[in-house]
Amino acid sequence: MGRRGFTALAGLLAVFGVTASVFYFVSQPKTLRLAVGPLGSEDARMAAGFVQGLNREKSSIRIRLVLTEGSEESAKKLDDGLADLAIVRPDIALPAQGDTALITRRTFPFIITTKATGIGRIADLRGRRIGVARNPAGNTVLLQRVLVQYEVGPGEVEIIGLAPDEIVPFAKEGRIDAFFSINAVGSLTNNDGLNRLRSAWGEDPMLIPIREAEAIKARYRSIETGEIVRGALGGDPPRPSENLPTISVTSRLMASQNLDDTLVGLVVKDLLALRLTLAAELPSIQGLETPSTDKDAPLSVHSGAAAFIDGEQESFFERYGDWFYLAVMGLSLLGTGGAAILGQESATRRRRAMSGLDELLALLPVIRTCSDAVELARLDREADEILTRVLSDFAKGDLDGSGLAAYRLVMDQVGRAVAERRLALVDA
Repeated sequence: MGRRGFTALAGLLAVFGVTASVFYFVSQPKTLRLAVGPLGSEDARMAAGFVQGLNREKSSIRIRLVLTEGSEESAKKLDDGLADLAIVRPDIALPAQGDTALITRRTFPFIITTKATGIGRIADLRGRRIGVARNPAGNTVLLQRVLVQYEVGPGEVEIIGLAPDEIVPFAKEGRIDAFFSINAVGSLTNNDGLNRLRSAWGEDPMLIPIREAEAIKARYRSIETGEIVRGALGGDPPRPSENLPTISVTSRLMASQNLDDTLVGLVVKDLLALRLTLAAELPSIQGLETPSTDKDAPLSVHSGAAAFIDGEQESFFERYGDWFYLAVMGLSLLGTGGAAILGQESATRRRRAMSGLDELLALLPVIRTCSDAVELARLDREADEILTRVLSDFAKGDLDGSGLAAYRLVMDQVGRAVAERRLALVDA
C-alpha cells in the first residue's frame, strides 16, 4: 500500500473515530436538576417518582433532585440557574425565568364545617375561627384572597394555622368552626383530611362552595376555576351530593426558558409515559396533565412543551437538516480542495522524480566527448547514482511506469555511450 493509501486509511479511521465519539456523547442520558420541596411533601414524592421511573425505563432524560424548603426557594433556584426544572405552586411563587412544562397536581380548595355551626356560605364566616394547614404559608394567603372576594375583612375572622396532627383535635374540641381544605380531591384522589374531620364533625359535614371562582380567577392569574364532582369524596349518599363549584390551584413543573425546546419536549413525553408504569406505586402520578397552550392561557407554557403537546415538535432531520446540508457542502468543498492539493503535490513529486532524466540527457554529450578514463568512470558512477534515485522514487510512488520506461531508454543510451567511449580510449 502506497503513501496515499495509508493517508486515505488514516483519514477514514479519523472520521470513524470522530463519528463514534459524537454518537457516544449524544447517546448519553441528559441529567437535569429539579428543585422541589420540602422533603416529605406531595411534590417531593412526585419528583422522587420521576427519578425512579426515568431510571427504570432507561430514559434519555435523568433527573437529579435539588431539595428546597418550598415553592419560593424552588422558584429562586430556577431563576438563579441552580436548577433546570422546578415544581412550584404558582399562587405561592412563580419563577421569572421559567415556563410551564406540565401540571403535576391540581387541588380544589373548599371550606368544610359542621352543621351545628350554622355556616351555610362564606359570608357566614364573620366572627368565626377558620383552621388552615400552616405549611406552606401560601395556604393562608389563598384563604385571605377567597375571603376578600366576599368582603370578609382580616379583622372579622380568626385564621388559625395548624399542623396536620392538630386538625382533628382542634375540630373535636371546638377550637375551630371551619377548616379550609386544600388537599387534592376529585375523581383521582380522595381527601384524607376530610376523612379525618368526619371523625370530629360527624359523617355528613357541610361543604361550603366557592361559587364566585370566576371572579377570583379574573383577579389572580395563578388561580383557576374548578369543580368537585358529585361523589368525588366517596360515601353513600355521595359526598358532595351535587357538583361543588370552587377554585383550583395547581402545582406545576416549570422548565427554564434557557432549556432546549427538543429537550423539554422529551421531558414532557417521558414523564407522561410514567402515568402507566408508576400508577400502582404512585397513584397521584395519574394526575399529571398537559397545560393549555392557548395564547390567552394565564400562565405561559414552555415552547418545547407546547410543540410536543400540539404535535408540532420538529423531527431530528427537520431540526438539523440545514446543518447536514451545510456539512455536506463543506465536506464537498473540503474534498475538492484536498484533491487539488494532493494533485498539485503529486505533480510536484513527479516533476522532481523526472528531473533525473534531464541530468542523464545532459551527461550523454559529455560522456561521448570524454578523453580521460578516470573522468569517464566518474560520469558512469554519477549515472548510477541517478538510477538509484529513480528506483527509489518509483518505489515511493512518485514515478509511474511510463516515467520509468523513459528512464530505461535514456539509461540504455548512457550505458552504450560509456561502453563505446571506454573502447575508444583503450584503442587510442
